[in-house]
Amino acid sequence: MDTALARLDLNLLAVFDILMQERNVTRAAERLHLSQSTVSHSLGRLRQALGDPLFVMTRREMVPTERAKALAGPVRSALALLEQGLRQAEAFDPASAQRVFRIAAPGSVEHGLLPGVVERLWQRAPHCRLEVCELADSDYERELEKGDLDLVIGFAGANHLSPRLWREEWFCNPLVCLSPLGSDLPERVTPSELVARPHIHTSSWGHSQAMVDHWLAEQGVKRELGVRVPSFMAVPQLMATGRYLVVVPELIGRHFCRYYPLRMHALAPEIPIVYLMAGHQLTNHDGAIRWFKALLHELARERFGPTPCTCHGPAPHPK
Repeated sequence: MDTALARLDLNLLAVFDILMQERNVTRAAERLHLSQSTVSHSLGRLRQALGDPLFVMTRREMVPTERAKALAGPVRSALALLEQGLRQAEAFDPASAQRVFRIAAPGSVEHGLLPGVVERLWQRAPHCRLEVCELADSDYERELEKGDLDLVIGFAGANHLSPRLWREEWFCNPLVCLSPLGSDLPERVTPSELVARPHIHTSSWGHSQAMVDHWLAEQGVKRELGVRVPSFMAVPQLMATGRYLVVVPELIGRHFCRYYPLRMHALAPEIPIVYLMAGHQLTNHDGAIRWFKALLHELARERFGPTPCTCHGPAPHPK
């Protein structure tokens, strides 16, 4: 049967896909491990086959035409499905596999769980590596679709992940208050006691800090922010001044109290945080990713118990 697909060299679609992502022949050639002239020639053949310029040069980048925009999604999906099928043709063997697992995760997971993940990966998949980037204000659909990431660790109720991603609960961990060792705060801290001192705000973008402010507002009080920092790194030194309180996930609180002169206090009432794993439907059946997800679930069960999350707490917008 004579169809447009039958007359098209399918290798050209891979070039088109990378050009849509990079909008630059030089960068596309580097990613494809081809010469610039080969990529330009392939684009010329594709333009001729489809009867459309596909990209128009501007001063800054190659701008896709409407035809190219219409093709981009189906081509990316088709190539991803093909890649997935080729990977599934061979069962994932962690003992011999050579793979990089790429995830986005909040700072609390990096501090509290990442060493355990790395150790387990080294024991069971010694030739695999892990790359972690900080969770950001993104819906992550494009990063997961392109394969730049395998999984995203996010928060239930934060509305920061694309609704087209699959998601499943990983573990539940409440927020706690940290005070300098020797403080007179009780073991369980009420909203009025929590606002007695200025706070360290631990993220320029973060669900947990938005939840604290939402929780305090419901109680009719507001905290004073003494200092705002982008991560947890400076918290121990700032707390050593004795001036501040800080609210963090419990896994961070336990980590800091183990190594620094700090006390941990439960909040009354509790503010739970539900951590999610999310990914793209195109890689939902990828054997390597399914194995990695199982490893993460196993680690969470050992740390936090087998009981699934049942309460999701307040869910304001994370910004």
